[in-house]
Amino acid sequence: MILYTYQSQETMFPVNEQDFTKQQLVDIPGGQLVLEREEGDMGGVNYRIVRLLSTDPNLYMDQRYTPGQYFQL
Repeated sequence: MILYTYQSQETMFPVNEQDFTKQQLVDIPGGQLVLEREEGDMGGVNYRIVRLLSTDPNLYMDQRYTPGQYFQL
């Protein structure tokens, strides 16, 4: 079977169920972000950008959506 998709293999076929439940897909203007939930200090929750999913090349140049950055919901 061949899947023609822009998503990574890890997104389509997660190795560990717990890793998959930490990730969340969020809509942004022009695309979507794959975020990973991290438990922060003092019981807070932080969201780190794992991947940008978009067909708009200008979004990839936007510093707000760089993988590794923290994102506020």
